[in-house]
Amino acid sequence: MCSRYTYNKDEAKLKLRDQILVFGFVPRGDIRPTDLGPVIIPEHEGFACRQMSWGWRVPWDKKPLINAKSETITQLPTFKPHLQNRCLILADGFFEKGIRFIQPGEPLFAMAGLWADDPHQNGNLLSASTGERIKGEVSKPIARSFLMLTTTPNASVSPYHHRMPFILRAEQLGAWLGDDWLAVLENPDRALLEKMQKQAELF
Repeated sequence: MCSRYTYNKDEAKLKLRDQILVFGFVPRGDIRPTDLGPVIIPEHEGFACRQMSWGWRVPWDKKPLINAKSETITQLPTFKPHLQNRCLILADGFFEKGIRFIQPGEPLFAMAGLWADDPHQNGNLLSASTGERIKGEVSKPIARSFLMLTTTPNASVSPYHHRMPFILRAEQLGAWLGDDWLAVLENPDRALLEKMQKQAELF
């Protein structure tokens, strides 16, 4: 399970649907469950960056649900209603067992995720498809959150953990947000990663 990743960049340059798009951000450093993180979603015939909190609220656990196995999201009722809400989670590293894993050169990369409206906001039910309030009269900004898909580990991560984030290759970004997402699920990026050891405590 991945419960910590990093985002230290101030912009992302992505190729989506044959267009080069640049998104600007405020660097956030380490991102942990319930923290806000930047995600890319399709919106109004294009793409937009939105800040969402990491982790879905679920009735069976006090802790937020932060990860989902990519192999089972099409089968489990928790995720099936949200399969059309796919997103790109931007990162430049992630942690497993105190070790930070990065791509060579520490570039920005994207991990596969799902987002959802918070159905418990203010006691009113929100539509997962339109974001509109189904009942109630109080109008407030819609709260949204995301979770991270995981997959079996590559050769770099396997000595430390049995799962790792589902990293997307650059050519898969548009497909994950588009109609070919099922094919992407079968083919995560398994390129080797660099390890940055946790520094020893000084005090």
